[in-house]
Amino acid sequence: MIRARLFPSLAALLLLVGCSGPVDFEIDNPTDTPVTLTIDAQPHVIPAHTTVPVSLEPGQHRLQSEKIGTVRMVVYADGIGGLINPTLGEYVIVTEQYVTSKTNSGGLASKVELNDVVIDGPYVKATGLFIPRSWDVGLLGELPTTVVSNSPDTSSDYRTKLFNVPGFFEYLDVEDDLRAAFGPAGYQPPQATVEFTETSLPELPAAFEEQGKPMRDLYAQYLAASDAGEQKRLKKASLKLWQEFAKAQGKLNGKIPVPDDVKATAFSSQFFELWAQPAVILPDA
Repeated sequence: MIRARLFPSLAALLLLVGCSGPVDFEIDNPTDTPVTLTIDAQPHVIPAHTTVPVSLEPGQHRLQSEKIGTVRMVVYADGIGGLINPTLGEYVIVTEQYVTSKTNSGGLASKVELNDVVIDGPYVKATGLFIPRSWDVGLLGELPTTVVSNSPDTSSDYRTKLFNVPGFFEYLDVEDDLRAAFGPAGYQPPQATVEFTETSLPELPAAFEEQGKPMRDLYAQYLAASDAGEQKRLKKASLKLWQEFAKAQGKLNGKIPVPDDVKATAFSSQFFELWAQPAVILPDA
């Protein structure tokens, strides 16, 4: 089996599956010392270089650690989970392409940058206290060596895997020249702080405020929703409001200044993107 690596599809970020039971996450500690992450007053001690699974019910949870302070995490029903990153370290999503000898594997030029060192390959960097799942294989799994295809003579298949930086270097089987590029001290995790989800939608031109107000209200309600049933009801209502806004924007196309149209698009995009998130991070109330 010949393997090449390509970018994962961004559509994976919009994939929402599952039931309304607990949502699965991984908590990772790639550092040399233990990390304690307290979730809803329950301490979780993650040893050095260890990943542990955890399941959280839909609703609001309070997270606390030395690095992040105290924050709120809202987990949404039917979410796909992801990584809880209490050290705020960097991660890399790698794509493997599986092909046969008759497949034109093509290729996709891409790169990832770590400590100003550029590494070529189909790699995507991911950061944040919560990283939504956009990979097939998490930190606790392994990429398969082969996959089964229904059309082995013409098709190729892809699998994506999440790595922390030490695991990524091991995956690359880092050569001496790449090690040297990081200098005598080696790779150093950058300083980072918690980035919160926007708690309100951006400013709108007056022409759109009639459609924008119910969207603002629904956005705020969803961020505060703790009940799985309420979360689902609000998500269902969001689609109609988004479609009505898009229709109003279409009617004004070419009739309003370009900056106003840009603001309306930014408003609509932020509103739409919230509903694709399996969880959000908010300041402590």
